[in-house]
Amino acid sequence: MATQQATTGSQKRRYKRSYKTYRVQYGPKGTEHKANARRLSECGLFIESNRDVYASGTTLIMHIEIDGTVYRATGLVRNARTSDARLIRILKPGMGVEFTDISQELRTILGAVT
Repeated sequence: MATQQATTGSQKRRYKRSYKTYRVQYGPKGTEHKANARRLSECGLFIESNRDVYASGTTLIMHIEIDGTVYRATGLVRNARTSDARLIRILKPGMGVEFTDISQELRTILGAVT
C-alpha cells in the first residue's frame, strides 16, 4: 500500500513568491488607489486592501514600486475577499491578481526578488 505525502501550498506553486511588502497603485481606469502588495511572483501578486476590492474578472492597471523604481503592469482579479474586522488577522482582505500584461524587465526582476 502506497503512502501519500502531504503537499504544502509552496510545494504546489509553479512560481516562487516574494513575501516582502511593495507599494502598488491600482484601479480599473487608472491608478486611483494605493495599497501594499505581497506574494509577488512572475505571474501575479496579492493586493492587501479591505476598502478598494474589485470583483473577480476586473482588469486592473497597476504601478508597482520595487526598490525605488515604478513598473507598470495590467492584471486580472482572480479572487477577491473582504473581511469582517474581527477576522482581519486570520483572513487577510484583498485581491489575488494575475498579470496579463507585464514587461520582460519586470518579469525578470520578479524572478530575481523571489
